[in-house]
Amino acid sequence: MTLVPLGLLLVLSVAGGTPELRTRLAERAEALLPDEDDAAAVMDLATGELVLAHHPAILTRAFPPGSVLKLASAYAALDSHRLPEEPLRCRGRAEIGGRERTCWLRPGHGRLELTRALALSCNIYFHALGDVLEGEALLRALRAFGLGRPTGALPGEEGGVLPPALSREDRIRVAAGDSERVQTTPLQLLQMAAVLAGRGQARSLGGTGGRQGVRLGNAAAAEVLREAMRQAAESGTLEATRLGTLQGAGKTGTARWDKGWHTHGWFIGFAPFRAPRFAVVAFAREGRGAHQAAQPGTELLSLALGEEEPPLPAWERPPGHLRVRVLAKQRPVRATVMTDGGRLRCDGKELDLTGATAEIDQGLLDLGRPDRRCRELYAPGEGIVVRLGATTRRYRGALRATVLDGQIALFNELSVEDYLRGVVGSELAGKPEALKAQAIVSRTYAIAGRNRHERAGYDVCDLTHCQLYRGRQDERAGVDKAVAATRGKVLRGRDAKAPLAPAYFHSSCGGSTSTAANVFGSTEPSSAVADRVGASGPLCAASPHHRWRFEVSREELAQALGILAEGPAFEVLRADSGGRALEVRTFGVPLSGEAFHARVGRALGYQTVKSLAVSAREVGGKVRFEGRGLGHGVGLCQYGATALERRGYKYEKILKHYFPERTIGEPPP
Repeated sequence: MTLVPLGLLLVLSVAGGTPELRTRLAERAEALLPDEDDAAAVMDLATGELVLAHHPAILTRAFPPGSVLKLASAYAALDSHRLPEEPLRCRGRAEIGGRERTCWLRPGHGRLELTRALALSCNIYFHALGDVLEGEALLRALRAFGLGRPTGALPGEEGGVLPPALSREDRIRVAAGDSERVQTTPLQLLQMAAVLAGRGQARSLGGTGGRQGVRLGNAAAAEVLREAMRQAAESGTLEATRLGTLQGAGKTGTARWDKGWHTHGWFIGFAPFRAPRFAVVAFAREGRGAHQAAQPGTELLSLALGEEEPPLPAWERPPGHLRVRVLAKQRPVRATVMTDGGRLRCDGKELDLTGATAEIDQGLLDLGRPDRRCRELYAPGEGIVVRLGATTRRYRGALRATVLDGQIALFNELSVEDYLRGVVGSELAGKPEALKAQAIVSRTYAIAGRNRHERAGYDVCDLTHCQLYRGRQDERAGVDKAVAATRGKVLRGRDAKAPLAPAYFHSSCGGSTSTAANVFGSTEPSSAVADRVGASGPLCAASPHHRWRFEVSREELAQALGILAEGPAFEVLRADSGGRALEVRTFGVPLSGEAFHARVGRALGYQTVKSLAVSAREVGGKVRFEGRGLGHGVGLCQYGATALERRGYKYEKILKHYFPERTIGEPPP
């Protein structure tokens, strides 16, 4: 059975459209923008219906919109006939309004007029424009686009923030999108995209029956903005995306905000340019610039239009090997790849290069020359180096790179044993026998889960939900010995013919472990064990997380969960024999324990509510959590395994303690 994301369920209640399209958009949005603080929405321009509402809790919240505001500033200037003296020259910095202003492009954009300044999102031009605009003209333009009031598309949408008046400094900053004085919801910016797609008018967002929505009074000004957005797609800030090949138009924005998230990226767009069918907004949270919103947004628009990227070539896995997707969390659009001497291959053609820098250009990898553009870059050898900005990683095995979902997808192809040399050291800093136990558990988990990402064209990723993997960074001699000593060994069930089931592990259990069936709802056999020997106390008592506390306000907790702060903040409805919360109710909303833990972890950090062996009480508007252990509590307790080794246990006996229902054996063919 396919689980439908919450965003899609909300859309089903407010929109018609093609169910297959809505489902595919929801699935793609979950892959492109998985963090709960990211969001995206797609509008059918013919009807006004939302065919995608990914993470509605974010779509209905107001944030500073960054450089997307330059569209409204340009409209105000054209409508009031107040433009800076043109052509204006951007040299990267200028004194405007008694202060030095800077442009995002340090050398400057040179001589510009309005359309090109908007396509390139030149800060200096729009700071200068704000200095000649009247405050009321700028506010009037913002209101004309429907900013500052709910669209009515989804329940609970905030109105946003529009100040009653603007000082000179406000005008200069707001015009360039460099101010918190104006805040809008993603839905309001989607409405802005729809209005410009419709040459100054659009259907009511989320409405039925094709009701008329926002309407601009100056259609000629709207046409200038549309042309600037088209140029942005073809030769401006969106040139690296596939928006130009879709004959689309768009605008990016990056906002800096001191209240919570420091930076966030925006993208609005529509396509096709001449006869638009869909509009999109994408929002990417802290630490990512506008490209991290523009690439996913473009791919969602492409999917809505029925123009998906070609699938990845099938990989024929050599025996005992894995394909690991690496560095995807950084969403790279530029990467440098170097080998230890092997020649790079571009779509199978060998190049006279052992290293190159690749950038995305119109859906292909561009290596800097017209004859070096390819769908797939392959780096052979055993000593691969990858650089993404300030991040450098070294990998064993080979590496492939391609464009997938608007970013450079990097795949490390190597043997399971070499993979474990990097994994075991990142997961456990223990002694020899504990490392051997960890090696067998990690090998079992990797081989059993190597089809986890099969539909996406690879086996496992480098994040903790597969296993933390940072290439050669965590390799060390003790780990190499542990991996070699247990080569090929896995944990088998009692039925040797049954498929290999994953073996789980965690940092510290707090005194007792839980079954996979209770925590994950999975069917493989597993045991809940008391993590002690004889009359001793908990084996993992030395863990700094053995006992922990965390305090948070009711409002902050509710915001992290995306629900209203009404009713008791936290109640355990059902717990297992080890005291782990399996079902909870938070502010009146029932959730599985794992769902609660995941939501709080993503929003507040996984070092806050550290495990589900937890209780809570409310004091003075605060929620005080007290708990035991770190992690999900299933399978091997790493602190406990280290304590057992100190008691003289060999790795076989350590594994029998945590996995009494399993035996050590060879993996299935």
